[in-house]
Amino acid sequence: MKYFDFLNQIQRRLQSINQFEHEYLITDFLCPTKQQNALVVRESGEDAELLVCIDEEILEKNSHLRLPHDFELKNLPELSIVIEELSHFNTFCSSALMNRPLSQLELEIQGEVDKFAVVLDWLHERNESIMRDQFYDLMFGRCNLGEWVHQQERSRYEEAHEIAKNFIRTVLLKSKNHEDCRASFRHFFLRTRSEKLRTSF
Repeated sequence: MKYFDFLNQIQRRLQSINQFEHEYLITDFLCPTKQQNALVVRESGEDAELLVCIDEEILEKNSHLRLPHDFELKNLPELSIVIEELSHFNTFCSSALMNRPLSQLELEIQGEVDKFAVVLDWLHERNESIMRDQFYDLMFGRCNLGEWVHQQERSRYEEAHEIAKNFIRTVLLKSKNHEDCRASFRHFFLRTRSEKLRTSF
């Protein structure tokens, strides 16, 4: 299927970091769109339809990338969108399989953490771990929200950004060892909702 190789690179990386066990293929739920990026769940009685909407222009522009070899910081804004939507997909599937409630805030927090974890993994593989603090400053310096974010949703995104920022800062201060960082990200993925919603770690 179109985009499979590109999306599968990121999906395998997320699975390697978080150790989730579901085997659903992102491409079976993919819905290329015009400028929309979102996980859409449509419920009808006991049935639910799941769609992962990603801007088709972003998919077309980046589908040739071989990661982490082709990763550059200039690619980060668009790759972050893809990582985040795959993160939402994995978090939703894992929570559903465990019959565990899931809030939108939890989805956003996990998405922020996963974006950082994946890029940190790529930097490590490229022997560029020295850039991790620069990347942290780039990602968490300011919470920049697009104009498409509705006013009533802004506080949720800002809160998710702050919680993820505090958690990742703690991880980076605790250890310079990459495997220790990976273990922290894996543990975070498995945390309960109340644990993820803590504002300090």
